[in-house]
Amino acid sequence: MKNTPSTLKYYTMLFFVFIICGVCAQKPIKTATPNWVEEALYTTTFQEEDQSGYYYLLSDTQVNAITKEYYARIVVKVLNSEGVSQLSDLTFEFDPEYEQLFFHKMDVIRDGERINKLDLNTIQTVQRESNLERKLYDGRLTSIVNLIDIRAGDILDYSYTIRGGNPVYEGDYGVLFNMQYGIPFGSLHYRIVTNKNETPQFDYKYGAEKPEIKTIGDRIVYEWSKKDVEAKFYDTNTPSWFDDYPRVLISTHGSWDDIVKQYGKLYQLSKKDKAQLSKLANQSIPLQSTDIEVTKANQIQQLIDFVQDDIRYFGFENGLSSHTPESPLKILNQRYGDCKGKSLLLVGLLENIGVEAYPMLVSTSNGETIGDSMPSPNLFNHCVVNYSFEGKDYYIDPTISNQGGGIANRSFPNYKKGLVLKPGQDSLVDIPYDEDSGIEIQEIYDINEINGGGSLTIVTTYNGSKADNTRADFARRSNASIQKDYVKFYSSLFPTIKADDKITIEDFRGARNQFIVREKYTIDSLWQKSSENDKLLYFEIYPLAFEEYTTVSKSPARTAPYFIGYPASISYDISVNLPEEWSVEASTNTVESDYFTYDYAVESYLNKVLVTHNYSRKTDFVPVEDVQEYITQHEEIRSDLSYFLTYNQGLAESADNSGISWVAMLLTLLTLGFSGYGAYKLYVYYDVEPRVKDARAKPIGGWLVIVAIGLVLTPIILLITLVMEDGFYDAYTWATLWNTEGIQGKPSVILIAMELVINLVRIVFSTVLIVLFFERRSSVPRLMVILYASTLIFIVLDAIFAYTINGDLFTSEDDYDTAKEIIRSVFRAAIWIPYFLISDRVKKTFVKRWKHYESPALAPINSETEELVFKEEV
Repeated sequence: MKNTPSTLKYYTMLFFVFIICGVCAQKPIKTATPNWVEEALYTTTFQEEDQSGYYYLLSDTQVNAITKEYYARIVVKVLNSEGVSQLSDLTFEFDPEYEQLFFHKMDVIRDGERINKLDLNTIQTVQRESNLERKLYDGRLTSIVNLIDIRAGDILDYSYTIRGGNPVYEGDYGVLFNMQYGIPFGSLHYRIVTNKNETPQFDYKYGAEKPEIKTIGDRIVYEWSKKDVEAKFYDTNTPSWFDDYPRVLISTHGSWDDIVKQYGKLYQLSKKDKAQLSKLANQSIPLQSTDIEVTKANQIQQLIDFVQDDIRYFGFENGLSSHTPESPLKILNQRYGDCKGKSLLLVGLLENIGVEAYPMLVSTSNGETIGDSMPSPNLFNHCVVNYSFEGKDYYIDPTISNQGGGIANRSFPNYKKGLVLKPGQDSLVDIPYDEDSGIEIQEIYDINEINGGGSLTIVTTYNGSKADNTRADFARRSNASIQKDYVKFYSSLFPTIKADDKITIEDFRGARNQFIVREKYTIDSLWQKSSENDKLLYFEIYPLAFEEYTTVSKSPARTAPYFIGYPASISYDISVNLPEEWSVEASTNTVESDYFTYDYAVESYLNKVLVTHNYSRKTDFVPVEDVQEYITQHEEIRSDLSYFLTYNQGLAESADNSGISWVAMLLTLLTLGFSGYGAYKLYVYYDVEPRVKDARAKPIGGWLVIVAIGLVLTPIILLITLVMEDGFYDAYTWATLWNTEGIQGKPSVILIAMELVINLVRIVFSTVLIVLFFERRSSVPRLMVILYASTLIFIVLDAIFAYTINGDLFTSEDDYDTAKEIIRSVFRAAIWIPYFLISDRVKKTFVKRWKHYESPALAPINSETEELVFKEEV
């Protein structure tokens, strides 16, 4: 019979009637508190200023493992209007397939009086399916209680019981009692009633206390009571598997082998089902062949692709379906299934071609610590496939679509550990994670003109799981939508950026597993003007897509590891093609740790500047004791992210004036004039008393010969330095420094001017000193001391000022040369200053005075002894 619109409408209405009836049939019931429950006491005293909108006076949880009942009582005080808003609506969830909700009381205590607020007629029970956006349907119902007339200062006291247990557990159970939460409690009370013949296992984590144990008839009761429980907060970026709350786990599930036996049978296919699956698979999944015969590896890959891509992921997790997979025959027909069903289907298809395969239970969030817990099926929240081929184990997640890499390089998430539902398996298996997952980014800027625009070409190559994720993103959305997001992303750097061409992709889904995206943009303006100097332009080279790898959150007094993401790598190359030759100082930086590696380099060739960043994670988290160092290292990395190319238009306009600087020439003339006059005054009037009186001058000899040679070379070396080496007279140098921003600009002009003046003074001073030296004037010893001391002081102060202004421009070779010159000057001063102060030869050599001074007749000198011969006056 053909379905007419009216018929479809009828079936649709009938479907909703069944849903409504099902919900109505599971409405909560009002009953008295079960007789096995023991009432817990609480106090109403607390520090109100330390609380938020409300405060839990009591949280009481009691479990009857025999009757499969869960009892809870909450007593909470409303402190302000925010608390009124948060506590006026209460929700209670349960699974209608095997659970029933019972309310016992819902009272408001106001001014010592209890007001009954429990009215079943006002309770709404709905099916919200909060996980539907994740393509999971769990069938759970939610009873919503909307309380009327709740006021600040009220105490809300309510209790309820959920009765029933999932039959898939076959009588086993697992209970978790947290002894601390992210909010404070006045009282925490836990109680579990077990059969005397049972021997549940207890696992105490992070200092959890052991219970008080009572035996009541054929029952054993375990009880915990805690008062004034403080809140415990998580640090930012804490790994999902890290939970250091004190807690107690109680379980009767036994060993991993017991779980494999119990749940492995849920994944068994009968011979009949296998035969039907084989027939249906051969009809629905024709294995594609090429020019050569299909190999077993080809068949495996095609079956994996089929289950991942052609079987839609949609999960029914209600009731028994929470642990029991649907029939692969049903999934193959309906073309959708959850993780359990898709895994069992893939296992059946692989076994059909002779490949050994098994379902494997994993945790998507707690793989790091799952091995430290007691065996329990509740530790797992996902199912994948483990298969063997040519002596090697492989792992496949059937819920991931658009994967590449063949069978050898297909990525698998870092689930850490899993339980293979294979007969005889009695322990968890370690899942290797060694994939090469990363991104390679090439950004190429072609700049048309200085202070103009240009184009930006971006080639991004995604590898491994990065390729899988990007491939899936492009499959879900249009290229136009993705390009719009990309333009928005880069507009934070360049507000005028526009797409120059359509985005293009290259997909290498085979063993190579690469996904390449090419983008091209036009940017009207790449350069920005300095806020301090409108003649100075700059272009910032910034790896925008690199930020997420270097941004680290900080939290004081950290107590938890820091989650940094799965191991991955990023290679970021930025090339800038400029309209003229450009030279930059090459630089590199490397930061290495146990958790990552970072390399940075800047270089240039002709008109191209290249900046590269390479970053690779080695692990997915950093232990708490190394987090601070990790943060410090990433702050260092972030200092490398921005690189600026600067262009001084004022300098370019004056580039033709690249001859001799008139400023330097003017300083030279003024300095020579003043210092020449000073030299004349020094020569004529600085005429001190000789230290040996009435003596003839000895000839220059001994160590003074070495001093004489050095003194003669001093003005020559200084003159060559000024004219040839340091560019003191170069107009381009002066203009560049004057038009440069910051401390490396005008302060550098002052420094070079001071160096020019002081060196000219040193030339004049050393020149007049040469004349005085060879005339053996009495002033020479003092002047030589001044020369050596002033030279040392000048070199030290000049180095200090230069490093203050331009310290980051000095290389290690410059540092070595500066240190060597200072040490040399220190040694010169240390040797020659004492020599000129105490040497007998110096005293007897430099005794002559200026001609205007009338000296007495000198006694003759004995040519053999070089001593004075004095005659006695008659």
